Amino acid sequence: MTLTGSGLFKLRERCAGVEKEISEALDQDDFIRVVNSLGPQEIKRVTKNDAAFARQLIRKIRTD
Repeated sequence: MTLTGSGLFKLRERCAGVEKEISEALDQDDFIRVVNSLGPQEIKRVTKNDAAFARQLIRKIRTD
């Protein structure tokens, strides 16, 4: 990770003495999103009750 003079973040990889840019200059929020997307993704577990509640919310929004 490098920080530019304008306060933006860049992600770089150094392999065998050669630097490769993985992302362009990004603000902090966008940089965090990019870094989080590179690693293993977390599987969100949804219980039967959570799924049923979500379906009810969708129905209520459509009927209102």
